Amino acid sequence: MKKVDKNQWFVIGLNVLENDGYSKITIDNLCALLKITKGAFYHHFKNIDGYVDALMKYWLEVNTFEFIREVDKLSTPKEQQQKLADMAAYASIRNESVIRAWGYSNPIVENYVAQADSIRLEYASKLNEATGLDAKQAMDLAIIQYSMLIGMQQVCSALPAEQFKELQDMVINKFKEQ
Repeated sequence: MKKVDKNQWFVIGLNVLENDGYSKITIDNLCALLKITKGAFYHHFKNIDGYVDALMKYWLEVNTFEFIREVDKLSTPKEQQQKLADMAAYASIRNESVIRAWGYSNPIVENYVAQADSIRLEYASKLNEATGLDAKQAMDLAIIQYSMLIGMQQVCSALPAEQFKELQDMVINKFKEQ
């Protein structure tokens, strides 16, 4: 019998989200893709809600906390902001869009999206404040930056990462002029 560890369940889940959408996050589909029985699924997860909760916990870890840990390795706020902008520009836009849309119909996903939004905004605000902005300006800029990211993921998902970064820099520089 084929062995599948928990991490493989999450990798395939994010792949399904990116390529097929959240309607394909089913026990049957996941087991078929991994070429294993439903018993293997139930070995790791109580039910599909348990899987969705674990998948969203994994998504939050990989797409929020890992980003923060990577950015925190740099020493100056300017380097940190640039690294975060680079990582956001090159992240999976499709996954973020699909997960955000899924959150409108699934309370488990909605909770994780809200957590990610809160953590990301607080972190961006902290970085902005470290560049010399006062707390209100730092949060205002974080909201603008994050809203631009989410908006561009929704509206301009085919936009190249370089163009995204260029537009983001334009907004940040305009904000700092005032």
